[in-house]
Amino acid sequence: MQEYTQEFAENLYFTPDETDLSLGLWLMRTGRNIAKPNYNAGPRTLGHYSMHFIRAGSVLFQYDDQTIRLEKGDVFCLFPHLSYHYRPADFAVPLEMTWVGFAGSQAAGLLSLVGIHPGVPYATSVLSTEVELTLQHFWSAGALRTGKPRLKFLSLLYQLFDQLDPRKDNHAPQRDTQKEWIRKSLDYMNTHYSENIDVNHIAKLVGIHRTYFSKVFTEHLGITPLKYLLKLKMNKAMQLLKETPLTVTEIALSLSYSDTASFSRSFSLYFGNPPTHYRKQTSTSKK
Repeated sequence: MQEYTQEFAENLYFTPDETDLSLGLWLMRTGRNIAKPNYNAGPRTLGHYSMHFIRAGSVLFQYDDQTIRLEKGDVFCLFPHLSYHYRPADFAVPLEMTWVGFAGSQAAGLLSLVGIHPGVPYATSVLSTEVELTLQHFWSAGALRTGKPRLKFLSLLYQLFDQLDPRKDNHAPQRDTQKEWIRKSLDYMNTHYSENIDVNHIAKLVGIHRTYFSKVFTEHLGITPLKYLLKLKMNKAMQLLKETPLTVTEIALSLSYSDTASFSRSFSLYFGNPPTHYRKQTSTSKK
C-alpha cells in the first residue's frame, strides 16, 4: 500500500468503453485502505456508486443530516451526486476498508434488492467469508488485467449482490405460506408453460407434495394445475393459429407436444374443432 496523508491505500481504476456502457453495469474502481488516526473523508460526492466494506474498526457515517455508527462487517454505499462524510468512530482499532465502485442503469435496482437505497445507504453484518472472497477476486482480476475482463467483473458484481441479498436463508429452510407458493407456481407456469413441464415438476419446485399441491391450487384457483397448464397452452395455440403463418406442426412442437396428432387431439377436445378448422374459420372471417 502507498502512504498518504490520512491513510495507507491502494486503488485500481477502470474506464468503461462503449460495450461496457451498453451492458448497464460496469466497474469503476476497487481499493482498500488502513486509515491513520486523522482519517476524515468528506463532505464529498462521487459520480458513481461506491460500496465500502468495513473490515476492521468502526465508522461514523453521516448522510442526509443523519449520523450512524457502523462496525466491522458492515457496509455503506455512496450514491452518485449525494454528499457524505465519514471518519473512524474509535481510534483504538485502526479502520480498514475495502471498496467497490460501479455505475450503470442496473446499479440502483441491484442495491435496492439488497435493502440499500439513499434513505438507508448501509447494511449491517454482511461481510461473510463468501463476500470477503469475492472482494479479493475483484482485486486480483483487476491487478492481473489480462485483456479486458469486463465479463469477469460483471459476474463478480452479480455474485456480490447475490451474497448480500438479505432474503437468502443461510440456516434451516423455511416453508413458504400457501399464498407465496401458489404465486410462485403461477409465475413459473405462466413463464414456462410451453416447455415440457408437468405438475410433478411444479410441485417439486415449490417443495410441496403433488397431491397436496393440486388440492390447494384447485381450492384457490377453481381449476386444477393440469387444466391450468392446458389452458395456457391452448390459448397460446389459438393465438399462433390466428396471428402467425406457423404450421400446425410448428405450433405443436413449439408447445412441447410430441407430434401433430397429440396436439390436434388436445386442441379438438378443448375447443371442439381441430386446429386446421379454427385456422380456416379465422382466415374466412378476415376476408
